[in-house]
Amino acid sequence: MRDRFHHLLLRLILILMVMGAAGILHLRLGATSIDWSDVRDAVFRYSADMPVHNIVIEMSLPRFLAAVMVGAALGLSGLLMQGLTNNPLADPGVMGVNAGASFFVVVGLAALPGATLAMIPWLAGAGALTAAGCVMLNAGSGSGPSRLVLTGVMVGALFSAMTTAVLLLDQQGLETLRRWLVGSLAFDSAQMRRLTLPLLALAGLIAVANIPALNLFRLGERSAALMGLDVARLRLTTLCAVVLAAASAVSIAGPIGFVGFVAPNLARLFFGTDFRWLVPATPLLGALLLVLGDIVSRVAVRPLELNTGIVTALIGGPVFVLLVLRRVR
Repeated sequence: MRDRFHHLLLRLILILMVMGAAGILHLRLGATSIDWSDVRDAVFRYSADMPVHNIVIEMSLPRFLAAVMVGAALGLSGLLMQGLTNNPLADPGVMGVNAGASFFVVVGLAALPGATLAMIPWLAGAGALTAAGCVMLNAGSGSGPSRLVLTGVMVGALFSAMTTAVLLLDQQGLETLRRWLVGSLAFDSAQMRRLTLPLLALAGLIAVANIPALNLFRLGERSAALMGLDVARLRLTTLCAVVLAAASAVSIAGPIGFVGFVAPNLARLFFGTDFRWLVPATPLLGALLLVLGDIVSRVAVRPLELNTGIVTALIGGPVFVLLVLRRVR
């Protein structure tokens, strides 16, 4: 048992080391490459008179922090949703949660007079909660993985269609939010990170508190209830954590998909099914995946830039299809 603990701890430390290396690459690579020495000097000997230092500190570093926050939020929300539904195919994007959050943000910014950035996390939270509730109610209790996924896809498509309809009536809003709706880290602001960090922290605390219950729930809803688990409480608190994490991610970067699906499945591959390891490992893997995806989006067609959501979809889409085919067989 102790050897296994040390083995898994080493894997967790290795992920942190890879994250550090990816962070250095993220600061260095972009529309143009920056020398390692300039990155080091910008971090440790910052000078406002050096343009390259301003690029690293004022542009690259905030974007890296945004990628870490969004990736961690998506990974955590995906893990909790998969644990709540006992479905490894669940994901905030696949289950329609991101689409619901985006719809409420677009409608709120277009319809509410005097709407500000401070309202975006609350609008996104309301939309994520509405979409998650629609999926749960329409799928029904005790639904199998396939029905949940199909219901989530339908709810997501409905909210996406309504979002498109609203934006078609507002061409100026369509132009402003076009890249955000695909998922991009280019619109990050320090204010939005400050607004969403408490929400993400609260989601993490709920996840940590629910670790024993989530491990018990893996035995099945009926067996867990017979062993004394309050299933209704677990569903409510876990759904709240999913909504808080997904709303945080959408508020910062728009509806980036598939990170919340890939990160938990990778975590299970490396750490098994124990939520004591999955809860810390999955947000780290989600953050790492999004940092690497953002690097690809910035260098693949430079000096132009792809949306980060496009890169995650190109990578995560085929993985999702392969896993679905594997489960069907």
